[in-house]
Amino acid sequence: MSKMPIDTSLPRLLVIDDNPDITDIIETIASETGFAVRCVNDYREIRSTYRDFDPELIFLDLDLGLDDDMDLSEKGYDGLTVFKFLEEQNCIARIVLVSGMDKEKRQVTKNLGREMKLNVIGSVPKPFSIEKIEKLLMQLKRDQTATDL
Repeated sequence: MSKMPIDTSLPRLLVIDDNPDITDIIETIASETGFAVRCVNDYREIRSTYRDFDPELIFLDLDLGLDDDMDLSEKGYDGLTVFKFLEEQNCIARIVLVSGMDKEKRQVTKNLGREMKLNVIGSVPKPFSIEKIEKLLMQLKRDQTATDL
């Protein structure tokens, strides 16, 4: 997880994905695009990082790839569990789903998030191109009120 000081003049992006390669790519692109970025690869750090960082934008993986050796209480931690946490926090950040799920499942999840009063604005399928993420981040930075992608 990134721990550099937060530049409060920049929009804040929280990237939640169990794959460090994914978070590293998005972090690099977002930093170059003008975002302050924090990344979480361990589901146990989501709550504290969210509270400390207070993101304006969240890129959320729906499948957090929990290991087989985790106890049963940890097995249920996925994107929907993160949704429940964000709902409890009255989260107003814009949320972009980044997932390998098919388009229909991403749409159903997006709708569920909206029913929970979360500001889920769209989704990006995995695998994604660097150009697509760069273009999306530039669009989101330019239009910080966008509510749909």
